[in-house]
Order: sequence, then C-alpha cells, then structure tokens
Amino acid sequence: MVHMGNRSLKEILTNIPLLAGGIFMVYIAAVDETLFNAVVGGNFQDKLVVSLATTVAAALPMFFAVGMIKQSVVSGLYTIYYYEKMLQGSIFWVLTIILLIAIIAIILVQGPVNLYNAPIVGGCSLLSVYLVIYVIKIHKKQNP
Repeated sequence: MVHMGNRSLKEILTNIPLLAGGIFMVYIAAVDETLFNAVVGGNFQDKLVVSLATTVAAALPMFFAVGMIKQSVVSGLYTIYYYEKMLQGSIFWVLTIILLIAIIAIILVQGPVNLYNAPIVGGCSLLSVYLVIYVIKIHKKQNP
C-alpha cells in the first residue's frame, strides 16, 4: 500500500489532471503509432530504424508519464535523485510540452485530422495548456 502522507484532499484533487495526463501519456506510449510512424518514415526494411522508432515511440512518452503519475499519486515518496530534481523544476514539464506539440505537429503534417487521431490532438492540446499553467505556478513558487 502506498503511504500518502499528510496530503490534504485539496492537494490530491489538484493533482488529478497530472494523473489523467500521465495515463494519457501511457496511452500514447503503448497504443498510439504517431511517433513510431514519424521516425520510421516508411522505412520498415532497416531493423535499426525500426528499433530506434520503437524505443523513441515507447520510451519518451513513458518517461514523462511516469513523472506525471509519480508527481500526482506518490509525490511523498522519493525515487531517483536527479529525476526528483527534474520534477521539482520547470525543465521536465517544458520538455513534456515540447513532446506534446511535436506529436500534434506530426499528426497535422501527416494529413488531416480524422476520427482516429482527433482525440490524440485534443488530448495533447489540453495537456499542453494545463502544463503551461502548471509550469507558471512552479516558476512563481520558486521565484516569488
């Protein structure tokens, strides 16, 4: 059982968007093929390219998903020191926003938005807006 510490209900409810964003990033890592197709670029013959595409398409979103879920659900527990330092600052969240914008751009470049990729574009857009607000709050806390 995860010990939640002395977190108030307000703090837990405030972090629900981060949890939802983390789950969305897990979906992008596990199911969505946008990043994979962008890296492969139609070159399915080269095993190195396919391996690289698989790594990028799964590892990047999952790296950010773990951070969001960790920050929302288990924020009292400490993991890897440098990962914790990244989560406390703005750089982790800015990199997440860049990844989300890149996914949107890839989808828009590949063709028109359709029923299949519209939820991805919408989710990436909403999560990006939320994270911009989150980064501003972090910056205000660190630099009053």
